[in-house]
Amino acid sequence: MPRTPSERSRPPRSRRSQARGRATRERLLRAAEELFRRHGYAGTGVGDIAARAGASVGTLYHHFPDKRAMLLALIDDWGDRATARRRSDLDMERFLGDDPRAAIRRWLRTNYERERKRPSLYLVVLGLANQDDEVRRRYQRIEQSSIARLGDFFRFGQRRGLMREDLDAEATAFLIHHAIDMAATQLLVREERAGEADADRVLESLVDMFCRTLLRAQNTEE
Repeated sequence: MPRTPSERSRPPRSRRSQARGRATRERLLRAAEELFRRHGYAGTGVGDIAARAGASVGTLYHHFPDKRAMLLALIDDWGDRATARRRSDLDMERFLGDDPRAAIRRWLRTNYERERKRPSLYLVVLGLANQDDEVRRRYQRIEQSSIARLGDFFRFGQRRGLMREDLDAEATAFLIHHAIDMAATQLLVREERAGEADADRVLESLVDMFCRTLLRAQNTEE
């Protein structure tokens, strides 16, 4: 990407210093994310984050006023990624393919496996959302983006003649988002604590429920 006039006018040393600063900030955030996931927000200290990132505590405080600011920055990054994943009609066409039921099954399975293999900030943020108004507000931005993306997908399916014409895309997107949210939370929490959850049965039941809710009759069969 071409540099702006102001960037071209800066001395090379200044640009290198800014690049190092951005890299250090990113390294601190990734360290915080890893430790929050492993040990929880309350179980992670500023010194732990600095050590994991290979930086001093003073360097950490140069970039962030406290641990909470790091969490909020991570939530914002998560929200930016969620917003960027809005699909075009062509993307959704490729996603659905010739078998919408199989596409829905793949979508649920892929999302669950991603969270299971590399748990994200999801459980950490969910646990703090009822305690911290700013955490809740920023997480709601992610929820709104996810619901809007689902609504886009359902309207596309209606235009393709795959989904029920009487479907209220916005209301259904809200309900399905929260159904997935709750199921994922329970599966991940129970798996972490006792390994009790039968993910395959739950996911297949979700596929069946969603297909019966979303798809026209001829598209609900296996």
